[in-house]
Amino acid sequence: MSREHVWEFSGRTDAGCVRSNNEDSFGIDADLGLLVVADGMGGHNSGEVASELVVSTVRDEARRVLGGPASSEPEPGDGVPSARCRRLEGFIKTANTLIYGKGRAFPKDAGMGTTVVAVLADGKSLSVAHVGDSRLYLFRGGVLTQLTEDHSLVGDQLRRGLITPEAAAHSALQNILTRAVGAEPEVLVDVAEHAVRPGDVLLLATDGLDKMVSDAELARVLARGLSPYEAADRLVDMARQAGGTDNITVVCGRLGPAPAQGFWRKLARLWGR
Repeated sequence: MSREHVWEFSGRTDAGCVRSNNEDSFGIDADLGLLVVADGMGGHNSGEVASELVVSTVRDEARRVLGGPASSEPEPGDGVPSARCRRLEGFIKTANTLIYGKGRAFPKDAGMGTTVVAVLADGKSLSVAHVGDSRLYLFRGGVLTQLTEDHSLVGDQLRRGLITPEAAAHSALQNILTRAVGAEPEVLVDVAEHAVRPGDVLLLATDGLDKMVSDAELARVLARGLSPYEAADRLVDMARQAGGTDNITVVCGRLGPAPAQGFWRKLARLWGR
């Protein structure tokens, strides 16, 4: 990672205002630049089991295979899958095998599955892998862009031009996924590589956020220049205030100047900077 700029990350998960249990999970490994968000599904507590398993598997495999900062990985190339993308894809496929096998071995976990969006970020690029409708957004220069496509019935209808974005936002079919980790013996994982710039803000979230908070509202919050901790906190609170009908998980990252070092860092602390 560049000495001049570093990523700052923070996340929060909440059960919301309606559901008694939280089937979302998230993981952050700042040393690797790894972010993972998952939204589980299944009877009893199986959704929680599936989401926790995909997050822990991706995190553990990344630590084992990468074993150091993500900056040692390939040069950025917008939209071009890299070796790092393929590794993320492999980690998710490993989790798929584990979750599918657990669902087959234990009747109470039968049919469980989870979405996942995973990112490896350094000072030059993002490697992204995802399955399902948990999203990754990039906020840059006042513009919010969704970098992932929802693997859902409504998402497919939207891409084919069968419904409008407004109709999609209010569709009763939003919860029908076309892909999930652990639902089948094999899973198709979308991967992509994106260049990053200083000042970029990342937002990973489960659908408990985008169901309650519009993209325009998300952009207004991110435009305020909040810290990742403040932004994640504010967005979860907004989803709850709008009704919180689902579990809500938000992870934010910002690529900003590296902290001052040595003598100047001590002075910065004294000055409250």
